[in-house]
Order: sequence, then C-alpha cells, then structure tokens
Amino acid sequence: MAQFFICATPIGNLSDVSERLVETLKEVDLIYCEDTRRTGVLLNSLNIKKETKSYFLGNEQLKINEILSHLEQGMKVALLSDAGTPLISDPGEELLKKVIEKKFEIESIPGPSSLILALTLSGMDTKNFQFLGFIPKSGKEKQDFFNKILNNEMTTVCFTSPNRLMKNLEYLVENSIDVDIAVCRELTKKFETIYRGNPAKLLNELEGKTLKGEITLVISKVNSKSRNSEDVSSAIEILLKNEVSKKDIAKVISLLTDRSVNEIYDSVKGL
Repeated sequence: MAQFFICATPIGNLSDVSERLVETLKEVDLIYCEDTRRTGVLLNSLNIKKETKSYFLGNEQLKINEILSHLEQGMKVALLSDAGTPLISDPGEELLKKVIEKKFEIESIPGPSSLILALTLSGMDTKNFQFLGFIPKSGKEKQDFFNKILNNEMTTVCFTSPNRLMKNLEYLVENSIDVDIAVCRELTKKFETIYRGNPAKLLNELEGKTLKGEITLVISKVNSKSRNSEDVSSAIEILLKNEVSKKDIAKVISLLTDRSVNEIYDSVKGL
C-alpha cells in the first residue's frame, strides 16, 4: 500500500539516528532528498542501499507530480531534508498538501530539530515561543521580521547564516532592541558552541571569529520598552499631523519606549 514518510534525520551527530528511522528507510521504495550526496553518506553509515532522487527548493514544483505518480503506483516514498525535520524552513509544504488531497497514508518519523534543541539550551522562556524561520537579508522584510520580535511577549527562535550573523547583531544594536540572545552553532557536533549575551556583547565576542554551518538563534522577549527608532519617528509624525499636542506626544511615546517624557518633549518641541 502506498505510503508517504516525512523523515527527520540527524542535524550533525549520526548517533542520533533512531531505530524507527532505520527501519523506515529500509522499508521504503524510494527516497527524495535535498542533496543525494549528503543522504548517501547517511545511508552508507546505516548500510542501506536505496535509490535517491533530488527534491530541493529549485525543483520542488517540478517533482510534485512525479512523486504523486510513484504513490499512485503503490510505492512507499520517503522525504528527507539535509538535516533535521523536513518542511521546517525546508521545501515540502506544497507536496504535502497534494499528498493529503490524494488521501495517501502519511507518517512522520520524529527526530532531531535544531530549533527545539537550541530552545532547550538557551535558558530562556520555553512556555511560549515563536519560530520565524530565516532572518530576511534586507529591506522591509527584514524590518517586519524584527518588528515581530518587538511586538511579541515571547521567545523567538530563528535561523541565520554565518556571513549574516554580525549584520543581524548590528541591526539590533543600531535600533536599540534590548534582548538576550543565544547563538547556537554546530549543534550535536564535536565543536558545538553556545554564545550568550546581549547584541553588543555578542558583537564584541564574535568579532574576528570564523563561524561555519547553519546558525540557530534564540532571542528573548524585549527586556525593556525599546522600540525601533524609525517606528518612533513615524509615530511622532502621525501624531503631529493629527494635531496632538507635543506634551501629549511626549507622554504617549514615553509609555511605548524606555525614554523619559522630558527627553522626548525636548526632541519634538522644535518640530
């Protein structure tokens, strides 16, 4: 009978392979994965010989009908990402919707997930948290991303790349976003390292270091009523246009930030 398996794989340490994953990979007829070479390393370590086909961000739409065709023929198909749990900031969402529409049997094989691992290592609030995927490179998307951190009273977990980490920390410092951060790298591997601190401290500590691989960030809720300086300027502009008195503007902005009423009034009275 046709079955579709969503298979979580190790994020670094091959010892994290579960017995259930091994049995599933032995059972399936075909494996779709992001990188056939990386999956080949995993299969070789498990002494499993299976046909693998690529399924990644660039070809996922082209592969959907192909995968559905295999399922219609009664095959058992597994979906793997390079590391961790498929569909979590990885391709597969549209494919899964189609598999559900066709009413094929679906089974998810649980396993490692860097976002959960990083969260448990962070020392931050784990009762309420949001996962936001990868931090956008620039522009309005990046600003909207950090606004989601500013406007939520919960821990945030997200991904970034080594070459953008310092820019992300600089953005937080430049915009006076007062948070605590755990920078998690090489999770489950020999050189697993967790750096903890506020953005300024981390910038100083990581200056000149060469970081490799995917990085998971855990960001605390905002420690104070800090707000993006651009947001504060926009709010003042809107209030002035609506003829709100400058004294009242100072009171409102003070409630929304960590700045005093007098400090804000001094900055707006000349406008």
